[in-house]
Amino acid sequence: MAMNQEDRNSTVPVSSGKDSVVLDFLGCSYRATVRLFKGLPNRFMAYVKRKIKEYRNRPKRTDISRVYVVVGYTTKKRVDEKFNAERRMMIIRRGLLALIFLLVIFIAVDRFTNLINYGELSQIFGVDSWGEVIENDPFADKTTESTSFIVPGTSETG
Repeated sequence: MAMNQEDRNSTVPVSSGKDSVVLDFLGCSYRATVRLFKGLPNRFMAYVKRKIKEYRNRPKRTDISRVYVVVGYTTKKRVDEKFNAERRMMIIRRGLLALIFLLVIFIAVDRFTNLINYGELSQIFGVDSWGEVIENDPFADKTTESTSFIVPGTSETG
C-alpha cells in the first residue's frame, strides 16, 4: 500500500528540520528517562541478590591473606605452597619496612644532634651540666627535722 505525496502531507505535520530534531531528541530523552525509572527497582533487586549470592559463595577466611578457590588443573598442595610463599613474602616485607623505618629514625637523630650547638644551648639556659639541673630540683625529697613526721605517742628524741 503505497502513499502518495498528498497522503503523506496530511498525516505528518510539516515542520522545519531544526524543530523536528529537537522534538525527536526530547521524545527520545523522555522514553529513556521513563525506562530508567521503571527499571530502577529491578536493577536494585538484581544488585542486592548478586551481592548476597557472592557473600554466601565466598570461601571462609581466617586471616588477612588471599583465599584461593581450587579451579581447573591444580591441587591443594600447590595452592598451599603458593599461600605459604606469599605469607613469607608478607613477613619479609613487614620486617624490611620496620628496618627501613628504624634506619630513617637513626639517621634523622644523628643529623639533628650534629646541628645542635651544646655550648650555645648551655649559654641560653644558663646550665653548664646536669649536676646543676639536679642540684636545684624543686621536687627532690629533702626531709628536715621540722618537716619530718612524728607518730603520736612516741617521743621526739627517740
